[in-house]
Amino acid sequence: MDTEENDLGWLNEFEDMAERRLGSGSACEQIHPIVEKWLDEWLDSDVETPRSSVSQALACLATEVISNTPDHILNVLMEHCDEEDISQWVQGILITGQAFQNALTNGRLDDL
Repeated sequence: MDTEENDLGWLNEFEDMAERRLGSGSACEQIHPIVEKWLDEWLDSDVETPRSSVSQALACLATEVISNTPDHILNVLMEHCDEEDISQWVQGILITGQAFQNALTNGRLDDL
């Protein structure tokens, strides 16, 4: 199929309208308050403890992330934290990412 036939230029009118309504600025500035509200609500909720196999998988993935972290970044982290603290922090990021993906999939963040 020719790419010109797939031109979605008819959407330009709606994109322009959205820009006028949302104002100028980065998309992050526009959606940050929504994401921040979700994160605050999620952190205040009772975060379900994952199954032991999931916890083990997260620990393994955290270890892989840490072992692939550039030395200049890892050295700075290790100056301030021990390896267990760094591992817990990375696991927290992974769990938060999983919860965020679930919220996106389940429609919790449809207003993005």
